[in-house]
Amino acid sequence: MPFKDINLDYNIMAENNIPLLVNNAEWKKIFGNSDDKYIQIAKKELLEKLKHERETKNKLKNLQSKKRKEMVNIVNLSHMVNNDDKKAIKRLENSRAEIIKMNEETEDLKFELDMIPSQIRKANFELLNITVTIAYEDLKLKEKKLFPINDEISDLRIKLKKLIEDKNDYEESINDTYTFLHNIIGKKEIEKLDKNFFE
Repeated sequence: MPFKDINLDYNIMAENNIPLLVNNAEWKKIFGNSDDKYIQIAKKELLEKLKHERETKNKLKNLQSKKRKEMVNIVNLSHMVNNDDKKAIKRLENSRAEIIKMNEETEDLKFELDMIPSQIRKANFELLNITVTIAYEDLKLKEKKLFPINDEISDLRIKLKKLIEDKNDYEESINDTYTFLHNIIGKKEIEKLDKNFFE
């Protein structure tokens, strides 16, 4: 990463109860659509881990359902064997072998499922690291851009204050002049002069 390494402590994941960033509304609002390649890579990695977890859970659920059906099949085949059905013996052996195979697959899937949460936490931590680094780079850049804007606003305030003072001075002078003219030559003459000068 071409940024300063911030070295976040992994323990903050538990201490601060860091949520899954890709599911967090605030993270999605600020960084969800970021085109930064490092965010994209880390986000993709985390989403793949989450997808893998869902798929593994589904595999285990389907396997357990299949195993229950096979157990029912074994019970039925056992009754048939007890009733001297010779054809059922081979099928019973096949079903038992299938159950053994399913038990092994179940153990493998359970082991895999036990490992996935730590992989998800690591991927989430990596995304957090990148997010914090990019956030600080962005903050630094925006702070730098903010200084001239604040200076310009300050200049505009001074200019606006001066313009308001000028406006008030002109309005006061206009009112004083009209009042004087009105008192000296009267309303009728003022209306005639206004037409001559301002229309």
